[in-house]
Amino acid sequence: MSFIELARARYSCRTYEHRPVEQEHLDLVLEAGRIAPSAHNNHPTRVIVCDTPELRAKAAKAAYRFEHDGSVFGAPVVLIACAITDEAWVRRGDEMNSSLIDTSIVVDHMMMQATEFGLGTCWVCMFDPDIAREEFNMPEGVLPVSMLTMGYPADTIADPEAREARCIKREQFLSL
Repeated sequence: MSFIELARARYSCRTYEHRPVEQEHLDLVLEAGRIAPSAHNNHPTRVIVCDTPELRAKAAKAAYRFEHDGSVFGAPVVLIACAITDEAWVRRGDEMNSSLIDTSIVVDHMMMQATEFGLGTCWVCMFDPDIAREEFNMPEGVLPVSMLTMGYPADTIADPEAREARCIKREQFLSL
């Protein structure tokens, strides 16, 4: 499958089958995140793997609006991507810290690798970071940025016309 086909196949899955993700698939998804590029090769991202009922329940407490079957959207795996801001590259001049960008690249790589395996994902930013910090005893300087739910989809992707209607028009994308 070409990358553009892979990108078109990915969608925000919000309903999952009740079956586990194979360890080999999870390992390769995590590897895709580990090798993702980062500014200055600082790699300021850490990932918490929630693949047990106890850990999924902790993640669901932070994303309580999406709690289903003791997990976020009922997913068998929830990955929490965290930025270590003190480890990130900082741009001279305006002091822009790259940790949020770097962490987003990690999530994107993991999401696309999961899609190649036929796994559904949903990039979740609507959660309470304070609850996540507390539930996972995160030390100072760790910022939970996003969650990535993952599992075998129990729903289906919208038809191509409906998906295209939700995308930004090319002319608008290429202009300010």
